[in-house]
Parts: sequence; C-alpha cells; structure tokens
Amino acid sequence: MRYRNKIISLIAFILAFSIFLGGCGKKEDKEPLSKTEFMMDTVMTIKLYDKKDEEVLKKAFNRIKEIEDKMSNTIENSYIDKINKNAGKAPIEVDEEVYNLLVKAKKFAELTDGAYEPTIGPLVELWNIKGEGKNDKHTIPKEEDIKKALDKVDYKKLELLDNNKVLLKDKGMKLDLGGIAKGYAGDEVKKVLEENGVKHAIIDLGGNIYALGSKEGDKSWKIGIQNPKEERGSYVGIVEVKENAVVTSGDYERYFEVDGKRYHHIIDSKTGYPSDNELSAISIISKSSTDSDALSTALFVLGREKGAKVLSKLEDTEVLYITKSGKVYISNGMKDKFTLKNPNFDLKINEYK
Repeated sequence: MRYRNKIISLIAFILAFSIFLGGCGKKEDKEPLSKTEFMMDTVMTIKLYDKKDEEVLKKAFNRIKEIEDKMSNTIENSYIDKINKNAGKAPIEVDEEVYNLLVKAKKFAELTDGAYEPTIGPLVELWNIKGEGKNDKHTIPKEEDIKKALDKVDYKKLELLDNNKVLLKDKGMKLDLGGIAKGYAGDEVKKVLEENGVKHAIIDLGGNIYALGSKEGDKSWKIGIQNPKEERGSYVGIVEVKENAVVTSGDYERYFEVDGKRYHHIIDSKTGYPSDNELSAISIISKSSTDSDALSTALFVLGREKGAKVLSKLEDTEVLYITKSGKVYISNGMKDKFTLKNPNFDLKINEYK
C-alpha cells in the first residue's frame, strides 16, 4: 500500500476517532475546539473540551513545530541532522532540551538492550518503509546492505559529553528519534495546555494519544484500540483512561508486502529486518507519553515474554498486546479499564505481566 494511501486512511481514522469521542452530547457548547495539522510526518489533532481558545491551540502546534525543527533527522541543520553529518568526526553542541531527550533515549536503549535503538537511522533509511525515494518500488534490501547498515547501529557509540555535546563515534552512524520524539511532543503539548488553563483535552499525535484530565462529570475518556486487521476506525476494544498516555505501535501502520509477506516500519536492531514475532500491535498506557512511545517500539520488538522483564522494572505502566492469531493480552492493571468489542478476538490476561 502506498504511503499516500496510509495518510488518507489516517485522516479517516482521525475523523472516526473524533466522532467516537464526541458522543457525550449534541449541544454546541459540548463540542470541542479542534485543530488538525500534518507535522512530524503524520496527522495530528488536538481537541480542547473546556477552555476553547484558538490561541492556545496555536501555541500547542507551535511547540510541536519547535520540537520537529530541532529533532527531525530529515530537516536540514536540525540538531539531529548536524550530529548525523558529523558522525565519526566531531561532537556537536545541542541545546539542553535535545540533550536531555537523548539521555532518556539512551536510557531506554540500555533498559531494553537495544530493542529501542536511537541510532537505528541507517536501517530506517535503507528500508525506507514510507515508500519514498530509492525504495519506492517496495524492494527488500540486499543482505550485504543490511549487514553494512547493522554495523552502523549501536547506542553504545552514542556519546553524551559534557557541555551538552553529542558524538556518534563512527562515520555513517545516524540518529533517528522517530520512536520517542512524538511521545515527547505529546508531553510538551500537555504542558502548554495546562499552563494555559486547559484541564480537559485529547492530544492525538498520529496515534500517540494523551488524554488530559477527564471527560465531563469526571468520566473516563474512551480510547478505541485499532484493529490491526482492518482499516482505521475499526476497533478491537475500548480503553478507559484519565490523565494517561495511550501509545500504540503495530505492523499495520506503515508497510509494504512482497510475495504475501508484510515488511513494516518497526525494525529489529539485532537482525536488521522488520520485527517478526507473534505480535501485530501493542499499546502502552502510562503517565508519560515519552516513555510510552519508546516502550511501544521496544516491547513490540521484544515480544511478550522478553518484554515482561522490562515491564517488571517500571511502575504505573500497563500493556495491551494484540497477536497475529487474534488474541488480546492485557496486563493485570487493565482488567477494569479495557472492554473487548470485537468477537473475532479472544481476551487473555498476559501471564508475563
């Protein structure tokens, strides 16, 4: 499926998601103030349910643009672009915000033994799952090219030095913060909204959702979990949350198929290929959108059993797995928060968490 078609599907999902959340009333004063933009390579929507101020929405999207300009590896002269261009040559001084996020990115790489990998850039570029440029015809990279890219992927060679200086030790290494930057943007948008008096809002940054506060009457927000086997807007079930991030990763988001096999965008840094295990999708629920973003990638790669070892070290973090065989596994803390809606799936308690 072409990347453009994925964007169209995502827009359709946003519209369906809007209808889903808007079911609390028909009166005009209950309708949220909403704004949608295409940023960070995805469709983003922010909905304000109490303080409906266009200026607040503008500030929120300006904050996302600021983060994108600093942290995108495809924007000329961003901090990440400068670090990548100077790999194996010299350290680059970055601002405190970028440095602190790189510290957190490396922490998650260490915690997950590279399942979340901030230096995954050479492999992401090689596979080019978006369907642009060299891989526009959806070809599988050659084995020798994958091996060469793998040699340039190693978070241990990401050096975070004094005075906010950052160095990639080897030439050809490339940072790619696609697995954490959107989550960070979600947390920062939350701060902007709170600083401007907003208490009830939905922040949807391309599937990275933060449910700020609660719905009217202190009710939980109801977030639909996408069915990975169907078009966007088709739900496996509903998660009820307040003041929580719900971040989902899956093999259905960006992919191409060759000879009936799906090659998706979540690359395993150990093999150099898209992750291939029992999982089709995973959702992480926690207070931190940043953490949830990194974990959704890492735990998708690790699978349920290995992922449990990571989850055991974390507090206030819940997980929902959807397998290719149609099983939905939820962690114990999700028992009262998740409702299965699709009879084609079987609900299980995840024995590993």
